[in-house]
Amino acid sequence: MKIKLYGSQHWPGCPGVKEALLQKGVKFDYVEITDSMKNLKEFLKLRDKKDEFAIVRRVHAVGIPMLLVDDQIHLNITDELIDSL
Repeated sequence: MKIKLYGSQHWPGCPGVKEALLQKGVKFDYVEITDSMKNLKEFLKLRDKKDEFAIVRRVHAVGIPMLLVDDQIHLNITDELIDSL
């Protein structure tokens, strides 16, 4: 299973999700979207083209934290989802 978390240390919900994954021992790659243009573009490519982000785009939200699990996008990151990983 390949897991990638997109987030930012500057966004309130992101550090908590990252910490929850670490506490559960989930192996994941973390993409800090504010670290570089490369990271931001990687996230925006998903956010601007995937149907899962339609509501995010419609309300002009950012869309983080976001988990990508084996190419499946998860915007609603619950404890149940984290426990299932």
